[in-house]
Parts: sequence; C-alpha cells; structure tokens
Amino acid sequence: MNALAFDPRPMDHLTDPDAPPVDEWLWDGYLARGSITLLTSRWKSGKTTLVAGVLRALGAGGAFLGRPCARGAAVVVSEESPALWAERARAVPIGPHARLVSRPFVGRPTPDQWNELVGRAAVLRGAGALDLLVVDPLASFLPGRSDGDAQTCLDMLRPLRGLADAGAAVLVLHHPRKESSEEGSSARGSGALLGDVDVILELHRCGSLASDDRRRRLTGLSRRPQTPRTLVYEWAVGTPEFRVVTDPLETRFRENWPALKALLSARGRAATHKELLLDWPADQPPPPASVLYEWLSRAAAEGLVERTGTGTKTEPFRFGLPRDLHEMLTRFDPLPPRW
Repeated sequence: MNALAFDPRPMDHLTDPDAPPVDEWLWDGYLARGSITLLTSRWKSGKTTLVAGVLRALGAGGAFLGRPCARGAAVVVSEESPALWAERARAVPIGPHARLVSRPFVGRPTPDQWNELVGRAAVLRGAGALDLLVVDPLASFLPGRSDGDAQTCLDMLRPLRGLADAGAAVLVLHHPRKESSEEGSSARGSGALLGDVDVILELHRCGSLASDDRRRRLTGLSRRPQTPRTLVYEWAVGTPEFRVVTDPLETRFRENWPALKALLSARGRAATHKELLLDWPADQPPPPASVLYEWLSRAAAEGLVERTGTGTKTEPFRFGLPRDLHEMLTRFDPLPPRW
C-alpha cells in the first residue's frame, strides 16, 4: 500500500534548501539535473550519434551546438554492443567520464530487475560518480510487454524519477509511432510517457536532397523556457565536429545553387519551376516543387536570375539566367582537349 504524503505548503515557500539544484543544466536547455528528457526519432536517424556528441562535450565542459555544457560523469545503458560503441567512439572520441552498460538483460527486464539497475545508478549518484543516465532505447528496457500501456510506462519512469530527484539528469531515447503526428507527440505508445517527462525532444531529417544527408532538426517542448523550440545542425561524418546551421534555408540554397545555375544555363531559355523539375537530372533526387520555387525566388531577389510573367495561371513566372551572364557562358567554344 502506498504511503500518503499530504503536506500543503505555501506557494511563496516552496524551495527546499536541501534539495539538489533543479536549474543546473548539463546541456543548456536540453539536459538538466532533476529532469527526465525524452528524445524521439526514427530508427538509424542519428539519435545515438547526437548522444555521442553530448557525451564528448561533458568531458571537458564548454559548449555543444552553441549551448553551454557542464562537466559531468555519464552512464549509458544500451542495447548496442561494446564493439559498435567502440566504432562510434573512433569518430567521436569519448573519455573515461562516460561508461557503457551494454545489454544488461537477456530480453526485457522484469520490474524488479529494472528497479535494481536504476538502483545501482542511484548508488553511483550518491557517491558523486553519476550526473547523467542515458537509456537507449526505451523499448529494450521497458519492464512490460507494451509501451502503449500507461501503467507500464509509469512503472519504468518511477525509479528514473527517483534518480532525477537525487540530482541526476536522465535521457531516454525512443522511437516514433507509425502514423504521422503533431510535433511534440510523435513518441510511440501511451500519452502518459509524454505527460510525465520534463523535456520532449524530437529529431527529424531536414529533407531528401544530397545536401540534407547529415543535417538534422531538433525540436523541443519543455516545462522550462530555456529549451530552444528548434535547432538545426549537421555532423561532419567521421569526425567529432557538429555545427549549428543558423539559416537552414539560406544554406540549402547556397549548396544547391551551382546545380540549379547549370540547369538554367543548359536550358538556354526561361522556364517555370515545374518545367525545371522535368529537366532535373535522373541521378539526383529533385527538390520538392515548393523548395525549387523558393530557391528561384531567392535567386531573383538577389539578381542571380531574371523573372518574367505575372504569376497567374495563364502567365506563370518564368526564370532564366540574366541575358548578359547567359551570353557570357555560351559565347566561347569548349576548349580543345589537352592531349
């Protein structure tokens, strides 16, 4: 039987001077002592790589993706093998401040086994040897059959909440539901999961273009105002370098402008954005029509292309290289072979 704790306290005297600091961020806006953060994204889309970047930053403190990081000790409870983590750490080196607990159970744990694991983490916390616990992913360690059952989810979170109350930050990785959903509600399973955690993060791909391959959009909902609503970043593959993309639309345009300019030059006459899509090289994924139109409009505003037409159904906008530039590009015959 649960013990009842009914202790009404005045709203102007709620701070417990002996409680651990709940506003101490390990990673500003995302991971805080006393809080549980849920990070959801599709399979193999970069969740664990992002975690590796955070773990690396916790070694020396400083900043990660433009947000301050404190120094801290971490334990990662993972479904992956030590060999996979060793391969990841060769690209994103992580120091001894972070430790791995790989596949601690055969199958899913029972509630007692799960409580014991989190209890051991709590012992580390009590000894000052744990600031962050990472669970990767939720489904592998859920002490029950279904993440759609509210009580099962709450039973898993309860010991994690106790660990957070002891001053640790907790990060749980999760997978999304199959059907599309609003931002902040894509996590698979019971809504009790989203209701209980303190910070909800979702990691999304930024598109299907070649230039989007290593770029991700991190969105956040939180009980606290410090959590950024959106952050776009990219990872330099095979390196520990993660970069914030401050203007994703501008960056995407600059990366794809050379290919678009070559397409306009080869066409030789003004075209609508839909006509240009028909000319798109078959070996390259085309941009969505709305994205191509945005690129052409941006290029027109910068004087990189000329726009004609009125934008109506009968006289749509057409885009072409400025006449003097196109003439310059086509005036000269190709150079003869060097040999």
